[in-house]
Amino acid sequence: MNPESSIAAAESPWLVRRKPQASPRLRLFCFPYAGAGSLPYFRWPDLLPEADIEVCAVQPPGRENRLHEPSVEELPQLLDALVRELSPLFDGPFAFFGHSLGALIAFELTRELRRRGLPLPGTLLVSGSEAPSRRSGLPPLSGLRRDDFIRELSARYDGIPQQVLAQPEILDLILPILRADLKISERYTYQEEPPLPVRLCAFGGTRDPRVSEAALDTWRLQTQQSFSMKMFPGGHFFLNELTAQVVQAVHAELAVGATPAP
Repeated sequence: MNPESSIAAAESPWLVRRKPQASPRLRLFCFPYAGAGSLPYFRWPDLLPEADIEVCAVQPPGRENRLHEPSVEELPQLLDALVRELSPLFDGPFAFFGHSLGALIAFELTRELRRRGLPLPGTLLVSGSEAPSRRSGLPPLSGLRRDDFIRELSARYDGIPQQVLAQPEILDLILPILRADLKISERYTYQEEPPLPVRLCAFGGTRDPRVSEAALDTWRLQTQQSFSMKMFPGGHFFLNELTAQVVQAVHAELAVGATPAP
Protein backbone atom coordinates (compact mmCIF):
# COMPACT_ATOMS: atom_id res chain seq x y z
CA MET A 1 0.00 0.00 0.00
CA ASN A 2 1.16 3.57 -0.70
CA PRO A 3 2.37 5.05 2.63
CA GLU A 4 1.01 8.45 1.59
CA SER A 5 -2.49 6.94 1.26
CA SER A 6 -2.23 5.50 4.76
CA ILE A 7 -1.15 8.86 6.18
CA ALA A 8 -4.01 10.63 4.41
CA ALA A 9 -6.50 8.12 5.80
CA ALA A 10 -5.07 8.51 9.28
CA GLU A 11 -5.67 12.27 9.06
CA SER A 12 -9.19 11.93 7.64
CA PRO A 13 -11.86 13.95 9.48
CA TRP A 14 -14.03 10.85 9.20
CA LEU A 15 -11.91 9.01 11.78
CA VAL A 16 -10.93 9.68 15.37
CA ARG A 17 -8.01 7.55 16.55
CA ARG A 18 -7.13 8.44 20.15
CA LYS A 19 -4.20 6.01 20.23
CA PRO A 20 -3.00 5.75 16.63
CA GLN A 21 -0.62 2.94 15.69
CA ALA A 22 1.60 2.58 12.66
CA SER A 23 1.14 -1.20 12.38
CA PRO A 24 -1.62 -2.46 14.68
CA ARG A 25 -2.44 -6.17 14.85
CA LEU A 26 -6.04 -5.25 14.10
CA ARG A 27 -8.04 -2.10 13.41
CA LEU A 28 -11.53 -1.89 14.92
CA PHE A 29 -13.75 0.57 13.05
CA CYS A 30 -16.66 1.73 15.23
CA PHE A 31 -19.81 3.23 13.73
CA PRO A 32 -22.06 5.49 15.84
CA TYR A 33 -25.78 5.35 16.52
CA ALA A 34 -28.11 8.07 15.21
CA GLY A 35 -27.15 11.54 16.38
CA ALA A 36 -23.74 10.51 17.68
CA GLY A 37 -20.16 10.72 16.45
CA SER A 38 -16.95 9.32 17.88
CA LEU A 39 -17.69 10.05 21.55
CA PRO A 40 -19.48 6.75 22.40
CA TYR A 41 -16.14 5.04 21.69
CA PHE A 42 -13.89 7.51 23.51
CA ARG A 43 -13.01 5.10 26.35
CA TRP A 44 -12.61 2.00 24.22
CA PRO A 45 -8.84 2.31 23.59
CA ASP A 46 -8.31 2.49 27.37
CA LEU A 47 -10.60 -0.46 28.12
CA LEU A 48 -9.22 -2.92 25.57
CA PRO A 49 -6.74 -5.23 27.32
CA GLU A 50 -4.46 -5.37 24.27
CA ALA A 51 -2.66 -2.26 23.05
CA ASP A 52 -2.19 -3.63 19.54
CA ILE A 53 -5.87 -3.21 18.63
CA GLU A 54 -6.42 0.26 17.22
CA VAL A 55 -9.86 1.79 17.72
CA CYS A 56 -10.91 3.90 14.73
CA ALA A 57 -14.10 5.75 15.68
CA VAL A 58 -16.08 6.91 12.66
CA GLN A 59 -17.13 10.56 12.84
CA PRO A 60 -19.57 11.54 10.07
CA PRO A 61 -20.09 15.19 9.13
CA GLY A 62 -22.51 17.31 11.13
CA ARG A 63 -21.32 16.40 14.64
CA GLU A 64 -18.55 17.10 17.15
CA ASN A 65 -15.75 19.03 15.45
CA ARG A 66 -17.58 18.61 12.08
CA LEU A 67 -20.69 20.32 13.42
CA HIS A 68 -20.84 22.97 10.69
CA GLU A 69 -20.66 20.47 7.82
CA PRO A 70 -23.95 19.24 6.31
CA SER A 71 -25.06 15.81 7.49
CA VAL A 72 -25.38 13.00 4.97
CA GLU A 73 -29.00 11.89 4.50
CA GLU A 74 -28.61 9.25 1.78
CA LEU A 75 -27.10 5.81 2.40
CA PRO A 76 -25.41 5.43 -1.05
CA GLN A 77 -23.67 8.78 -0.60
CA LEU A 78 -22.56 7.79 2.90
CA LEU A 79 -21.23 4.43 1.72
CA ASP A 80 -19.26 6.08 -1.09
CA ALA A 81 -17.62 8.43 1.40
CA LEU A 82 -16.86 5.64 3.87
CA VAL A 83 -15.25 3.46 1.19
CA ARG A 84 -13.12 6.39 0.07
CA GLU A 85 -12.06 7.47 3.56
CA LEU A 86 -11.62 4.11 5.29
CA SER A 87 -10.34 1.72 2.63
CA PRO A 88 -6.74 3.04 2.67
CA LEU A 89 -6.54 1.61 6.21
CA PHE A 90 -7.73 -1.86 5.15
CA ASP A 91 -4.10 -2.90 4.66
CA GLY A 92 -4.19 -5.40 7.52
CA PRO A 93 -6.73 -7.32 9.62
CA PHE A 94 -9.75 -5.23 10.63
CA ALA A 95 -13.21 -5.56 12.12
CA PHE A 96 -16.41 -3.48 12.17
CA PHE A 97 -18.58 -2.63 15.19
CA GLY A 98 -21.78 -0.62 14.90
CA HIS A 99 -24.59 0.20 17.30
CA SER A 100 -28.21 0.75 16.20
CA LEU A 101 -28.02 2.78 12.95
CA GLY A 102 -24.27 2.15 13.08
CA ALA A 103 -24.91 -1.60 12.85
CA LEU A 104 -26.93 -1.14 9.66
CA ILE A 105 -24.24 1.09 8.17
CA ALA A 106 -21.45 -1.35 9.10
CA PHE A 107 -23.43 -4.18 7.51
CA GLU A 108 -24.17 -2.32 4.29
CA LEU A 109 -20.59 -1.06 4.08
CA THR A 110 -19.38 -4.66 4.30
CA ARG A 111 -21.70 -5.59 1.43
CA GLU A 112 -20.51 -2.57 -0.57
CA LEU A 113 -16.87 -3.60 -0.06
CA ARG A 114 -17.76 -7.08 -1.37
CA ARG A 115 -19.43 -5.58 -4.45
CA ARG A 116 -16.26 -3.59 -5.19
CA GLY A 117 -13.89 -6.50 -4.58
CA LEU A 118 -12.22 -4.74 -1.64
CA PRO A 119 -10.98 -6.35 1.61
CA LEU A 120 -13.67 -7.39 4.08
CA PRO A 121 -13.65 -7.22 7.88
CA GLY A 122 -12.78 -10.50 9.57
CA THR A 123 -15.58 -9.93 12.09
CA LEU A 124 -18.75 -7.86 11.87
CA LEU A 125 -20.19 -6.92 15.27
CA VAL A 126 -23.74 -5.53 15.20
CA SER A 127 -25.29 -4.09 18.34
CA GLY A 128 -28.73 -2.83 19.33
CA SER A 129 -30.21 -3.40 15.89
CA GLU A 130 -32.80 -5.72 14.46
CA ALA A 131 -31.63 -7.70 11.46
CA PRO A 132 -32.00 -5.72 8.21
CA SER A 133 -34.28 -8.37 6.70
CA ARG A 134 -36.91 -7.89 9.43
CA ARG A 135 -37.02 -4.19 10.09
CA SER A 136 -40.11 -3.09 11.99
CA GLY A 137 -41.63 -0.68 9.47
CA LEU A 138 -42.75 1.76 12.16
CA PRO A 139 -44.09 5.14 11.01
CA PRO A 140 -41.28 7.57 10.13
CA LEU A 141 -40.15 10.11 12.73
CA SER A 142 -37.83 12.41 10.82
CA GLY A 143 -40.57 14.72 9.51
CA LEU A 144 -42.44 15.24 12.79
CA ARG A 145 -42.70 18.60 14.50
CA ARG A 146 -40.14 19.27 17.24
CA ASP A 147 -42.14 18.23 20.32
CA ASP A 148 -43.69 15.22 18.60
CA PHE A 149 -40.27 14.20 17.30
CA ILE A 150 -38.74 14.31 20.78
CA ARG A 151 -41.67 12.41 22.33
CA GLU A 152 -41.72 9.63 19.74
CA LEU A 153 -37.93 9.34 19.73
CA SER A 154 -37.98 8.92 23.50
CA ALA A 155 -40.70 6.28 23.34
CA ARG A 156 -38.87 4.15 20.76
CA TYR A 157 -35.26 4.44 21.83
CA ASP A 158 -35.22 4.82 25.62
CA GLY A 159 -35.24 8.58 25.31
CA ILE A 160 -32.85 11.45 24.91
CA PRO A 161 -30.65 11.87 28.02
CA GLN A 162 -32.21 14.18 30.62
CA GLN A 163 -29.08 16.34 30.76
CA VAL A 164 -29.57 17.07 27.05
CA LEU A 165 -33.32 17.72 27.36
CA ALA A 166 -32.54 20.20 30.13
CA GLN A 167 -30.29 22.26 27.83
CA PRO A 168 -32.36 23.53 24.87
CA GLU A 169 -29.34 25.02 23.09
CA ILE A 170 -27.62 21.61 23.01
CA LEU A 171 -30.85 19.85 22.06
CA ASP A 172 -31.32 22.22 19.12
CA LEU A 173 -27.85 21.29 17.85
CA ILE A 174 -28.55 17.56 18.11
CA LEU A 175 -32.07 17.40 16.63
CA PRO A 176 -31.06 18.17 12.99
CA ILE A 177 -28.39 15.45 13.18
CA LEU A 178 -30.92 12.97 14.53
CA ARG A 179 -33.38 13.84 11.78
CA ALA A 180 -30.74 13.36 9.08
CA ASP A 181 -29.63 10.02 10.52
CA LEU A 182 -33.18 8.77 10.89
CA LYS A 183 -33.84 9.59 7.23
CA ILE A 184 -31.11 7.10 6.32
CA SER A 185 -32.80 4.45 8.44
CA GLU A 186 -36.35 5.24 7.30
CA ARG A 187 -35.47 5.21 3.60
CA TYR A 188 -33.57 1.95 3.84
CA THR A 189 -34.89 -0.98 1.83
CA TYR A 190 -33.29 -4.37 2.33
CA GLN A 191 -32.07 -6.08 -0.83
CA GLU A 192 -31.42 -9.83 -0.94
CA GLU A 193 -27.77 -10.76 -1.41
CA PRO A 194 -25.77 -13.89 -0.51
CA PRO A 195 -24.73 -14.13 3.15
CA LEU A 196 -21.42 -12.50 3.97
CA PRO A 197 -18.21 -14.57 4.24
CA VAL A 198 -17.37 -12.99 7.63
CA ARG A 199 -17.96 -13.93 11.26
CA LEU A 200 -21.00 -12.13 12.65
CA CYS A 201 -21.70 -11.31 16.30
CA ALA A 202 -24.90 -9.65 17.52
CA PHE A 203 -25.27 -7.80 20.85
CA GLY A 204 -28.54 -6.74 22.42
CA GLY A 205 -30.09 -5.29 25.58
CA THR A 206 -32.54 -7.39 27.55
CA ARG A 207 -34.69 -4.29 28.21
CA ASP A 208 -34.47 -2.79 24.73
CA PRO A 209 -38.07 -1.79 23.87
CA ARG A 210 -37.41 -1.98 20.15
CA VAL A 211 -34.94 -4.79 19.45
CA SER A 212 -36.08 -8.18 20.72
CA GLU A 213 -33.83 -11.19 21.11
CA ALA A 214 -35.66 -12.84 18.19
CA ALA A 215 -35.06 -9.81 15.96
CA LEU A 216 -31.40 -9.90 16.92
CA ASP A 217 -31.09 -13.62 16.26
CA THR A 218 -32.18 -13.19 12.63
CA TRP A 219 -28.78 -11.63 11.92
CA ARG A 220 -27.47 -15.21 11.68
CA LEU A 221 -28.98 -15.39 8.19
CA GLN A 222 -26.49 -12.77 7.00
CA THR A 223 -23.32 -14.84 7.41
CA GLN A 224 -21.79 -17.93 5.85
CA GLN A 225 -19.42 -18.16 8.81
CA SER A 226 -19.99 -18.56 12.54
CA PHE A 227 -22.64 -16.54 14.37
CA SER A 228 -22.81 -15.65 18.05
CA MET A 229 -25.17 -13.55 20.12
CA LYS A 230 -24.82 -11.93 23.55
CA MET A 231 -27.44 -10.14 25.62
CA PHE A 232 -26.63 -7.41 28.14
CA PRO A 233 -28.83 -6.34 31.10
CA GLY A 234 -29.74 -2.93 29.76
CA GLY A 235 -31.94 -0.90 27.45
CA HIS A 236 -31.33 0.27 23.90
CA PHE A 237 -28.25 2.21 24.96
CA PHE A 238 -26.64 -0.58 27.00
CA LEU A 239 -23.53 0.37 25.03
CA ASN A 240 -23.24 3.48 27.21
CA GLU A 241 -24.57 1.89 30.40
CA LEU A 242 -22.21 -1.09 30.35
CA THR A 243 -19.26 0.16 28.33
CA ALA A 244 -16.59 -1.95 30.03
CA GLN A 245 -18.63 -5.15 29.67
CA VAL A 246 -19.34 -4.43 26.00
CA VAL A 247 -15.66 -3.80 25.26
CA GLN A 248 -14.75 -7.02 27.08
CA ALA A 249 -17.25 -8.93 24.94
CA VAL A 250 -15.96 -7.30 21.76
CA HIS A 251 -12.40 -8.25 22.68
CA ALA A 252 -13.47 -11.84 23.32
CA GLU A 253 -15.17 -12.05 19.93
CA LEU A 254 -12.14 -10.57 18.18
CA ALA A 255 -9.94 -13.14 19.91
CA VAL A 256 -12.17 -15.93 18.60
CA GLY A 257 -12.00 -14.42 15.12
CA ALA A 258 -8.20 -14.35 15.28
CA THR A 259 -8.01 -18.06 16.11
CA PRO A 260 -7.67 -20.22 12.98
CA ALA A 261 -10.46 -22.74 12.46
CA PRO A 262 -9.41 -26.35 13.25
